[in-house]
Amino acid sequence: MRTRLIGDVPVSAVGLGAMPLSVEGRPDKARAIATIHAALDAGVTLIDTADSYHWHAGEIGHDERLIARVLASYGGDVSGVLLATKGGRGRPGDGSWTVNGDPRHIRRACEASLKRLGTDAIGLYQLHKTDPDVPFAESVGALRDLLDEGKIRTAGISNVGVR
Repeated sequence: MRTRLIGDVPVSAVGLGAMPLSVEGRPDKARAIATIHAALDAGVTLIDTADSYHWHAGEIGHDERLIARVLASYGGDVSGVLLATKGGRGRPGDGSWTVNGDPRHIRRACEASLKRLGTDAIGLYQLHKTDPDVPFAESVGALRDLLDEGKIRTAGISNVGVR
């Protein structure tokens, strides 16, 4: 499989966007696991998730926990897999999405993701969406702080447009 660089990390040109494995209409657990296994077997080394990828209220981090369990039990080498996750969005369980770019929230979200993913540093952590009520520099500054503390290896932004 062809590769691309994210920062200085080579990843497969095709990644797995894992959101459909945890939101409305998600497959059963066995099929979700088989999907991740098939991606890994095909050479996929980039998996994208977020703490907000869940269906029902009370399931925050469903997708992250699923991926962590599958990677931990996968029979092959996963050392080259870049796990990308995001924080700054929420899902109250009614199908809607919220946004929270407050630096304190981003820190708490990242720390919770670290626990769910069972790692001491996230490969790529992204601000999931800009918050119009929080200065962009403050939200991105939270990512910088997480980088400086070693909690994330690479920072990114998602769903960002020109204001």
